[in-house]
Amino acid sequence: MKSPSWQTPLIDWALGQKQPTRRYVLLVLATLQLYAVTIGILLHSVHLGLLDRHVAHWLILCGAITFLTVLALVRSGWSLRLKDPILAFPHALASNAICVLAFMQLGDHRSNVLIIICQTIVAAMFRLKPARVLLLGALTVGMLAVATIALTWHDPIHYPVTKSWAILAVGGSTLLMLSLVGKWISDIGVKLGRQTRELTEAVRTVEQMATTDMLTGLLNRRVITDLAEAELKLMERTGAPMCVALIDLDHFKDINDRFGHHAGDTALRGFAQSTTPQLRQVDKLARWGGEEFLLMLPQLNQHEALTALERLRQTVEALVFKDHALMQLTFSVGIAQAQPGESLEHLVDRADQAVYEAKRQGRNRCVLAASPSASAEPMAETLA
Repeated sequence: MKSPSWQTPLIDWALGQKQPTRRYVLLVLATLQLYAVTIGILLHSVHLGLLDRHVAHWLILCGAITFLTVLALVRSGWSLRLKDPILAFPHALASNAICVLAFMQLGDHRSNVLIIICQTIVAAMFRLKPARVLLLGALTVGMLAVATIALTWHDPIHYPVTKSWAILAVGGSTLLMLSLVGKWISDIGVKLGRQTRELTEAVRTVEQMATTDMLTGLLNRRVITDLAEAELKLMERTGAPMCVALIDLDHFKDINDRFGHHAGDTALRGFAQSTTPQLRQVDKLARWGGEEFLLMLPQLNQHEALTALERLRQTVEALVFKDHALMQLTFSVGIAQAQPGESLEHLVDRADQAVYEAKRQGRNRCVLAASPSASAEPMAETLA
């Protein structure tokens, strides 16, 4: 559901206008639940007379400063430069430090704070790497141990060693066990993420292999056939012109025989790399087979296509191969403009006949195919 127009500026101000900042801000805001529970416990403790009101206010102020600092760093985009853009580890560690301060002030009810610390570790395990989860738990237990030592040293009457260390033993072991479970869950998340990336890459590779000629990086014959069939149907509906050009590299066998098959591969890649940047976005170039390429030229008539192919021919003729300085690459091309009701097979066949005419005339030239009604007549136009 789309938000009302008056809410949009408010949402943009609160969350930011760009991704992923908005998502990171929402993740930080999700921690407000833990802060709300902590504040509730502190205020309830004040109500029961278990905690001094001023101490509670200071703890709440520390929590507010921590939250607002993290929110400001994330909302401003500053944290994007870090590996942990939502500052999960320092945020969780600072929150647990505040909880430890509350732990020191709550007397016999201090064990309630351990529940909040557990919630913080659980929330952090989904954002932290496995080692960081374990480190967070260990540091938190360390802070609790320091707090327990300080309490028993400062006030052994209210905080007897036996009782205080029993609470620490139970609470600390629980936190460490929870941290180990968190590390295990985080490990699973890391592995799933890696497997997902590998699967995505594998799917992308398969899709590329299914649609692309691996040597030249151009479309393959199956894809260009589907695209050309669709373009012919569009031409029937709109009446817009459409041409195909069948390009055949001249003397390609001689290149392989003289310079080797590696040079032949270099020639094929050189042709693809030099011609692709000069094509329009709607033009589609594919490797048709061997040293043949099919170029689909929508929205161009045969004379416009002839001009475009002549420009490509001159570009390819001027190519210099640094590893094969004596190798010169040229091509012969036949251009056919689609006629209403004409099949792709017949259209390409007319272009192929024009290629033979270009080779008969001496190669390295562009030839327009005869129209279907005049296929027996000489080629309409030639550029060399």
